Formats: sequence, C-alpha cells, structure tokens
Amino acid sequence: MKFKYILFALLLINISTFSQEKKDLRIGIFVQMNSLKDVEQPMFGLNFEYFLNHNVSLNYKYGLGFNNQGKIMAHINPSILSLIFIQSPDAIAFSFMIPEGVSYHFYPKENLDVAPYINPLGSEINMYDEQTIVLSGSFGLNLHIRPISDFSITPNLNATIIYSTLEVVPSIGISMNYNFK
Repeated sequence: MKFKYILFALLLINISTFSQEKKDLRIGIFVQMNSLKDVEQPMFGLNFEYFLNHNVSLNYKYGLGFNNQGKIMAHINPSILSLIFIQSPDAIAFSFMIPEGVSYHFYPKENLDVAPYINPLGSEINMYDEQTIVLSGSFGLNLHIRPISDFSITPNLNATIIYSTLEVVPSIGISMNYNFK
C-alpha cells in the first residue's frame, strides 16, 4: 500500500524550483542505484534541503528500495527511530528536525548550483540479511541544473559508508525538486 502512495507522489511532484535563500525549503523526489556486492539495488524516495543561508543547507532523505534478495529496504534518518520510545508530541516533532547532514552550495553559473555534501547520520533497514538496521554515513555531489527558474533536475554521485563494516556502497541517481519560499 505504501508503494502505491510513493508512486502517486512521484507522479504528482514532477517539477522543482531552485532554493537559494535563508529559510527556503527544497523538496524533491529521487531515484538512485546502489551497487552492493556487484548487485544493483534500486531505491526511490523523498529528499529535503532546508537552507540556513545562501550557501548552506541541512539535508534530509527517506527512501525505499529492494535489497539483493528482493526484499524491501529503506534509508532513513536514525533520529526517526527514536519515535519507538518517545511519547511526547514535542519530542516527536524535534526528532524530525534533526538533519542527516549538510550541503555547501556554490553557483558557477546562473542556472547551476554545485553542492558537495556530507551526511554522517543515516541508517539502512534490511540492506543486509544478517542485520536489520545498520548505521551509515554518506558523502557526494549534487549538480542542481535549472532549465527554468522554478525547476531543477539534479544528477547525484554518492558513496555510503556502512559504519559497522566500513563497506563503501557507491550510488548514482537523479532527482527533481520543488522549492518553497
């Protein structure tokens, strides 16, 4: 059932705007391929960037995909796992505010935003058969290409590091984002 909702969201959100100012929020959908042990793992989901200023944004990412055995896997911010233990509505809201990482944006051309990032707070669910949840971090580069003022297409190169094994999982993806000002 959740799969249908995500597909519906992917169909609805097919344009994006470009965020460059403090308090802007860029929301997007992504598709990526992870390469784990010579097997490609498709993943899709939502990403968010909250801009602290013109050059710095906080990153959030939530994804679903399939592991090497064809089972559903997910990428989430580990702060969401605290929802199991938290009963206070204020604490629940706070757990959603903790970012996965940070990006630095620079603008070599009017329609191009280059954004290297580091996301030290990630977690993977069902990536491996032996472990249900593993903590991870990632770093990479987003190229936000803006063909029109309110639309950006973002190719992405990334490497995810699984903290328990120090395994590096490379991935490539693309996203489309919408900016709320």
